[in-house]
Amino acid sequence: MSVRVLFLGSHLRSFHCFRYLLQNVPEAHVVAIAPHRRQPPIRPDQDVRMLAEHYGIPVIEHDAIKDQDYDLGISLLYDRILPPEIVDYPQRGFVNIHMAPLPRFRGANGVMHAIRLARQDNVWEFGVTMHYVDHGLDTGPIIEMLPVPIFEDDTAYDLHTRASGRILELFTRNIHRLIEADGRIPAQPQDPEAVSYYFRRRDVISEIDITRDPQQIYDEVRAMTFPGKRKPTFHIGDKRFYISIEE
Repeated sequence: MSVRVLFLGSHLRSFHCFRYLLQNVPEAHVVAIAPHRRQPPIRPDQDVRMLAEHYGIPVIEHDAIKDQDYDLGISLLYDRILPPEIVDYPQRGFVNIHMAPLPRFRGANGVMHAIRLARQDNVWEFGVTMHYVDHGLDTGPIIEMLPVPIFEDDTAYDLHTRASGRILELFTRNIHRLIEADGRIPAQPQDPEAVSYYFRRRDVISEIDITRDPQQIYDEVRAMTFPGKRKPTFHIGDKRFYISIEE
């Protein structure tokens, strides 16, 4: 029996999962795909929109999601929050892959905050999480989380690269049973007693307090070291200085 799937996301890792779905899960019928609002830089041969066009799959805008008829929703690093009426629509649920361990890091920029807080909390493990979407932000039941170690010399980019490398594995480990099940598959509610942080995109602060302990400064700089993002800075008088890590 064919399962109608709505796919959201156009990040590079979204492309890898979308291609796997099309080529390896014949029971899945993708009714449409909605790309990111802010499209990350991508090569034409890694663009979900071109792949969708090749397979004759409609590419829709976010506002058209409400008009789709589907059994299972899949969000792969999608950059929009889904309203309750969308979350509740598919009979098999809406599944999301979150680029951080849950419930520890909800919201945005998990890799940066994981490095910044690793020594403080003595938690040296990150992860990527597949979960069902509910009406909260990253609060839905967890299907599976794959762990990723945090090393003491990691930058945010290092950790992001290592964690991103597990997204396709997480997807392929679960997509077949999501499609083959009669309804939702087993998932574990998030522990309400667990330490949990929620960060918004604007919660990334690039200004470094250079009066702090050198180890703290080093951790803050590593957490802010990511190509294309704001560089860590400090001020002396009216002069701004940029900080980088050298081997």
